[in-house]
Amino acid sequence: MRRQFTGLNCLSCSVLQRRHDFVTSELQGESLNPAVCTKLIVSYAFFDEKIYVVICRAKRKFIGEGEYIYMSAIGNEMKIKNNYFDGLEVTKKQICLFIVVIASYFFENLDNNSFNFCAPAIMASMNIGTAGLAQITSAYYLGNTFGAIFGGIISDIIGRRKTLLISTFLFTTGTIVDAATTDFTTFLVARALTGFGILCMMVVTITYMAEMSPKESRGKWEGYIGGFGYLAAPAIGFISGAIVPLHPEAWRNVFYIGGIGYILLIVSYFTIKESPRWLMSRGRQAEAEDVVSSLVGMPIDLSDAVIVKKSRSNLAKDVQKMFSPLYLKRTIVLFLILCGGVVSFNSTQPWMTTLLKMNGFSMQDSIFISTIFTFGFPLGQFVAAYFADRGGRKIPIAVFGILYCVVTIPFVLFIKDNVILAAILGLLVIAIGIARNFIIHPYVAESLPTSQRNSVTGILNGASRFASTGAQPLVPILFAAYGTMGVFGFAMGFSILTSIIAIFFGWRTACKSLEELNENISQE
Repeated sequence: MRRQFTGLNCLSCSVLQRRHDFVTSELQGESLNPAVCTKLIVSYAFFDEKIYVVICRAKRKFIGEGEYIYMSAIGNEMKIKNNYFDGLEVTKKQICLFIVVIASYFFENLDNNSFNFCAPAIMASMNIGTAGLAQITSAYYLGNTFGAIFGGIISDIIGRRKTLLISTFLFTTGTIVDAATTDFTTFLVARALTGFGILCMMVVTITYMAEMSPKESRGKWEGYIGGFGYLAAPAIGFISGAIVPLHPEAWRNVFYIGGIGYILLIVSYFTIKESPRWLMSRGRQAEAEDVVSSLVGMPIDLSDAVIVKKSRSNLAKDVQKMFSPLYLKRTIVLFLILCGGVVSFNSTQPWMTTLLKMNGFSMQDSIFISTIFTFGFPLGQFVAAYFADRGGRKIPIAVFGILYCVVTIPFVLFIKDNVILAAILGLLVIAIGIARNFIIHPYVAESLPTSQRNSVTGILNGASRFASTGAQPLVPILFAAYGTMGVFGFAMGFSILTSIIAIFFGWRTACKSLEELNENISQE
C-alpha cells in the first residue's frame, strides 16, 4: 500500500532512529508543524515494508509538499533511490565540474577560431589562393567527419572521460603543429587532426552534459557551458587583431597560444568524472553511485535507475539499427535538421574574415569586424540556454532558423555601405545561427537511446560535417558568380530546410528524462 506524507514540508530529525514513531504518527494523519532547518534534514518511517522519506534543504524544498521518495537500507547505510541526477538540485561540485568542461570547450573554440581570423595571413604566408584555403577548410571538416563518427564509438567503448582527455590532447597538438610547419601538406594534415579532436570532443561533451545534468535543467546548463566556452571566439579575435598585423608570420604566435590546452589536459585528468549512465551500462553500479553521490552530496542508490546494457560498439550494427523500421523516421529527421543547421553555419562562418577582405576591407579592419561578429557566439549560447527548454526544443529550432534568414538579408545588403550596421547585423547572424545549432545538438543526442547515443550522434554529426566538407569548394565559386549574396543565399536555403523539418516532423524533448524519450521511439 502506498501512502503519502500530507501537510508536511520537512521534519527536524537529528537522530533518524529516534523518529520512527514520530513520523509514523504523521502517516496516520496527525498534523505536525514544519521545521525550519539550516542543513540537510531527513525524516523517514518504515511502513508496509518500505521506507518513506521526505528531504529538504534550507528554505528550498527538495521535493514538493505531499511527495515522498524511497530510501534503501544497505547494511547500516541509508541511500536515497533516484534516477541519476533527475529531480536533484545542481550542487557546487557539479558546477565546478561544469567549469572544467567550459574550459575544455573554451580552448576547443580557441583553436577552432584561430584559423578563421588568421586565414588571410596564412594565404599570404603560404602563397595560396581561395582554392587552397578551401582545401584547408575542407580538410578540417573532413577531420570533423571522422572525429564525430569515431569519437562517439570510442567513448562508448572506453568511456566519456577518457575520450574527452584524448580529444583535448589531439586538437591541442594539431594546433601546435600548424603553428610550427611551413609545409602546406603538413598544415593540411595537422588541420585535419585538429578537426578530428574538436568534433570528437564536441560530440562527447554534448552526450556527457546530457548524462550529467538533471532533466529539469539539461538544456539550460548545456547552453551556459557553450556560452562561456564560446567567449574564446572574441578573445582570440582581439588577440589576432593585435598580433597578426605585426609581421607576415605573426599568425603563428596566435596558434601557439592553443598550447595552453596541455595545462587544461592535466587539470581535466584530476577533475573530470566518468558518466554514471555509461558506468551503469557496463554493470558498474557501485562506481556510478559513487560518482552521483560525490556530486550531489548525499548517498544515492541507483538500483531502480533505468539501465541500458551496452554491448561492444559495432559501427555496422549501429548503422543498420539506425535504418531499421523502428528508427528510420527518427534518423532521417535528425539528419536533415542537423545537416541543415551545420551546413548553413559552416558555409559562411569560417569565411567571414576572408569575405570581408574580398569585399575591400583591410586586414586589420577585417579582423576587427570579424571579432565584433564573434560576440554572437556567447550571445547565441545564452539565448539558447534561455529558450532551449521551451517549446520542446523543436519550436525554438524552427523559429531561429527563420530569424537567421530575416537578419542575414539586410546584413548582406549593408555589408559595404554601412560598416557599423553590418557589424551589428553580422553579430546577430552569428548569434541566431549558434542559438539554433546549440539547441539542435542536444536535441539530437537526447532523441537517441543510451545504447546508441554516442555512436549514432557521432555518425549523424559526421555526416553533417561531411556535407560541410563538400560545401567549402562552392564558396569561392558562389562568390565569384553571385557575390556575397550568393554565399549567404546558399546558407539561408539550408536554414529554411531546418525550420521546415523541425516544425512539421520534429518531436518535443525538453524536460523529459532520457529514458522516457527512449520509450517514446517505439510509440511513434
